[in-house]
Amino acid sequence: MKTFDKHIQELLEANPEAALEHAKVFAELPLATQLAIMRRRRNLSQRDLAKKLKVLQPHVARTESLNHDPRISSIVKAAKAVHCHVILVPDEEIERIAI
Repeated sequence: MKTFDKHIQELLEANPEAALEHAKVFAELPLATQLAIMRRRRNLSQRDLAKKLKVLQPHVARTESLNHDPRISSIVKAAKAVHCHVILVPDEEIERIAI
């Protein structure tokens, strides 16, 4: 984990209110943006992810683009490739899982 990410994690663990706000803001981002963030946190380039998915790099770029509406199956496959899950969280549960 990068030093900055480690620092952010420590801050969020120490401040539950900040962790909740972070979770809410992240949840409001488009799935494509969330995927791009998680790919970068895993130190993967679009080309690296494309190799894992057995697609060309432009497919990953399109999937992450805000100008494109990717199929949910593309998002789910990419999420699995970066060791994440796509889930729906009811608004009333966001506080419970953010901490």
